[in-house]
Amino acid sequence: MPRPDDSGRTEASDAPHLPGSIAEAESDASSPTSAVVARGGTFESFRHRAYLLFWSGALVSNVGTWMQATVVALIAYGFRRSEADLGLITFASQIPNLFLALPGGVLADRVDKRKLIIWAQVLLMFQAIAFGILYVTGNLSAATPVASLVLVASLGLLAGVLTALSFPAWQAIIPDLVPRENLLNAIALNSAQFQSARMLGGAVALGVISLAGQTAGIADVFWINAISFLFVIAALRAVRVAPRAVETRGAAGRDGTWKTLTQGVRYAATNRIIGIVILSTAIITFVGMPYVFLLPSVADKVLGFHSRAAYTSIYTILFTFNGLGALAGALIVASLPHRVRRERLMRWTILATAVVLIAFAFTPWLWLSIALSAVAGACLLTTNSLANTSVQANVPHKLRGRVMSVYIMCFLGVMPLSAAVFGPIAQMIGPSRAIAGGAIVLALWALFLIARPDLLTPDPKADAEG
Repeated sequence: MPRPDDSGRTEASDAPHLPGSIAEAESDASSPTSAVVARGGTFESFRHRAYLLFWSGALVSNVGTWMQATVVALIAYGFRRSEADLGLITFASQIPNLFLALPGGVLADRVDKRKLIIWAQVLLMFQAIAFGILYVTGNLSAATPVASLVLVASLGLLAGVLTALSFPAWQAIIPDLVPRENLLNAIALNSAQFQSARMLGGAVALGVISLAGQTAGIADVFWINAISFLFVIAALRAVRVAPRAVETRGAAGRDGTWKTLTQGVRYAATNRIIGIVILSTAIITFVGMPYVFLLPSVADKVLGFHSRAAYTSIYTILFTFNGLGALAGALIVASLPHRVRRERLMRWTILATAVVLIAFAFTPWLWLSIALSAVAGACLLTTNSLANTSVQANVPHKLRGRVMSVYIMCFLGVMPLSAAVFGPIAQMIGPSRAIAGGAIVLALWALFLIARPDLLTPDPKADAEG
């Protein structure tokens, strides 16, 4: 494990005075921006101007992204009301993470992370515009389900490629925006931002569809998403980070390409805690996350809302409350004291997730399904935030992008494999049994970790070597 000085701290005294950098935020503690939140507490990272700009722009953009994700799932499910189709579009949009997360991590360590993210957002904006054009011209229709499904999957694949190459930079840039003592809080608040956007995205999408009608409302969602990218692009252009954010490029460039690409994998494999946390993330994603993409089917086939308008409304309500619960989970992690061992707390949140998902899978009552959807979101997000912060806090700065790419590969990269397996399974045995089956496997893994606390206990020998 890294020593404190290796974990990504930027000293204000060593950093040049750059607009929006940590140095400026630290030296201007009396400014109105830095006084937004009192020192300490759940929102302590908002004292730093660069982080606040980044967080706010990402929030607006992600609201648009989740709005689009909500209606794309509805469009795809409406073609043939098939769980396999839901699995296919999830597979197409997420499979690039399995192959491109590691190259994305190398990019995050070798190029200007801020510029990489900006260019990815520009291209994703054009992807949203393409979706809107295809929808309003009638090319995404139940009348031609196979051709329409191919178009949806193709655009999802494009977005997946862009996300896979830029997402490690999203994760790795956070330590460049706050000092080390605020890192865990900043990571948790970033998760809260993402889940706030998820909650708001579902709710706003439903509101737009309700006001404008099914067809016009879905088209409006694509245009709103395209516009939302302008906010994060503007925020990123306003952010400046200290040169330390890219100073490892030279060292990385001297290594061979394959060695550079696999360095994060080797580090994760030799660091026991990081290895177990990342493995747990892969298991959670594979067997615990399928309920999210199966929510339209749950609304239709489990809760009995069969008309398109009915399952659209119920799906978005379940999706929104799931995001609300996830937001609560992210804020809980952001509020945890620094001394709490995140990786050890994970064991119990994994078990709680499994129990809640089993209950959610079989409840026939709408009100209870909504409540359990929220609790499931809270448990899953708490677990993933604990995993994220554990990895970030235990990795050297020079390897952060590459190690985070391994984490992302086991989080987002495993998701398409899960969709490819659980989509057809749900088609054959029903969404309830598919969700519950995965949850039982998750419970067994949690019980194994609880029975073996040594797996998540720091190894003094490894620490000395790190």
